[in-house]
Amino acid sequence: MRFRSLVISLCAVLASAGLLVVPLAAQAAPAGTSSASAGCYRQVGDHWECVTPGAFCPAAAHGRNGTAQDGDSYRCVQDGSYWRWKPAGSSGGAAPKPTAKPKPTVKPKPTAKPARPKCSQKYLPLPDPKCQPGTRNPAVTQRTIKSTICTPGYSRKAAPPASYTNALRVTQIAQYGYADRKPSHYKEDHLIPLSLGGSPKSVKNLWPEPVRAGKGKTPAAKDTVELTLWRAVCHGRVPLAKAQQAIAKNWRTAVRRLGL
Repeated sequence: MRFRSLVISLCAVLASAGLLVVPLAAQAAPAGTSSASAGCYRQVGDHWECVTPGAFCPAAAHGRNGTAQDGDSYRCVQDGSYWRWKPAGSSGGAAPKPTAKPKPTVKPKPTAKPARPKCSQKYLPLPDPKCQPGTRNPAVTQRTIKSTICTPGYSRKAAPPASYTNALRVTQIAQYGYADRKPSHYKEDHLIPLSLGGSPKSVKNLWPEPVRAGKGKTPAAKDTVELTLWRAVCHGRVPLAKAQQAIAKNWRTAVRRLGL
């Protein structure tokens, strides 16, 4: 016991004189490093306490976490060929964060196919009879023609507002699937004209008639037929119902069908 006490005393004297350094790290420090590498280490399970920041750490502490005397967290990480206590959040000192799972790729929804035209163009210059068969104004009958269609200015008074027909024209141009969508290239036409007692607002009597449909197929040509039939009805040469039926079926043959 006395010999051991003498050895301890001698080590203390040599250490105080700078002649003896006791390394506590498991690996030797490189020449020129400070004595900070000789920190105090106390292992508690996988955790180390009382670590010296920046000091070399023992092999048993490699990759382990530790706490300094001031309470800050450190980790034993590799620094070149050596291992040191570095702040837990520094490069190499923090435990690798779990890689976030990539979000599943959302496949784009298939583009919806364009809707088929509701009305067919194959009847041009006539409307599709399924879409516009022609409808009558119930207020106009054979008995009322003198106070309705045969009275000057009737068609102008019965006409729907332009705001209604303009909006309907755009809708019906799409329904017919016209490639040319310019509204001015179409006339919103009454199949049974107002002058012959056609319905003013019914979508079954209004349709977008192409303005440039070819010779003898334009709205102007139909207007001529309408005038001929109106004169025949108001002069008593043709019954109103027959004139309505003839122009609704095919305005290009209506005059001939009625023997006019």
